[in-house]
Amino acid sequence: MTKSTPADHSNPTTPSSPGDKPGPWSRHFNLVCAAIENLTRNVLVYLIASVALITGLTLLLTTVAVSEGLKTQALRAVRSGADIYCTWDYFGRPGPFPRSEIETLSSIEGVTRTIPRIIGRTQVADELAIVVGIPLHALSDEKLQLSGALPVPNPDRPQVLIGYELARHLNLNVGDRLTLQNVSSIVFQVTGITKTTSSLWSAKAIVCDINEAVILFDEPNHVSDICLYTLTGAERRTQEIVQRTHERVKAQTQEQVRNYVTLGMTLREGVFSGFFILALVLAIGSFSVITYHGFAPRRREIALLKAEGWNTTEIIEMIAVENTFVSFLSTALSLILAIIWVRIFRAAMIAPVLIAELPLFPEMDIPAIFTPLCPVLATLFSLVVTMSGSIYTTWRTATAPVAAALQ
Repeated sequence: MTKSTPADHSNPTTPSSPGDKPGPWSRHFNLVCAAIENLTRNVLVYLIASVALITGLTLLLTTVAVSEGLKTQALRAVRSGADIYCTWDYFGRPGPFPRSEIETLSSIEGVTRTIPRIIGRTQVADELAIVVGIPLHALSDEKLQLSGALPVPNPDRPQVLIGYELARHLNLNVGDRLTLQNVSSIVFQVTGITKTTSSLWSAKAIVCDINEAVILFDEPNHVSDICLYTLTGAERRTQEIVQRTHERVKAQTQEQVRNYVTLGMTLREGVFSGFFILALVLAIGSFSVITYHGFAPRRREIALLKAEGWNTTEIIEMIAVENTFVSFLSTALSLILAIIWVRIFRAAMIAPVLIAELPLFPEMDIPAIFTPLCPVLATLFSLVVTMSGSIYTTWRTATAPVAAALQ
């Protein structure tokens, strides 16, 4: 810490004459210079004191970015999906939807297209895969990132599209054969594999024709749900008609599904953010102990400044400037580490917590969006940690008798 005063005189608050009185900006500028000098001389101490802060901020920024990326990807999938999703109420839960009701829904005024789906799970080797059975012609309008080609109906040689993560685990390539077994057994040919940059929801999915899913699960009379596409602006009216068609049909518009997805992702993001905020709170004590309580020379320097004529306000202002620099540097370093963690290491050990059944070290790209709000919040948290961990202890030292502080 510098041994000079913030102004060019031995006592900045009592200049020798009005003509020598330094301007307010000159005094603050000198305090900033003194803070920068202290920071450069004690950079190792501040770096050690900020380890807990940087760790907590990195985890927080990574989690928020991945959650925001997943939310954006999910909402994009909802927007590109059906206008209305129809399920069958079965003891208060979604149950098998009778295929006999499909024609009734298709005939409702305003409905332009009806797509039934069969969604189930089956064991493939030691992996539990999601099987999605739909009319394959419905995939022709989808813009999918994949290697190979989309499957087409072929009774003689059934075709499937599989997710990248599942293909990697099973060591499958385009053109290979894949046997799926549930109630029945079918041998498929892999015609396409989603790329690492595709949606995470397809990472372990297997897409086949709905007729083959019927055979696989032995459910000729039921499907999982019905997707309805309607005329623009007719969603609400069509939903009301569907609800009146049969009391056991539950219809949800795209807007309602979007609200459910947003709420679920926000709640999950909030839970994990709460844990990391707790870690940041614990960092306050760490910062305080290392920078002041555990740094005796710093207390002696403050006492010497008091002996030279500095007042308590000037010392606290200088420490606050130091903490501001530390906060901005900690935020910048945390943001860089978070970007590296997501872009290079694919959010290892964090993505599996947010996305079920992903390995600890995913090999596919994890969606992440670093919004401007992330560094702003990180800076605010950082300022709270550094200021809380130093201002009070600085005030205690600056107001103590000089002789006692020098001991």
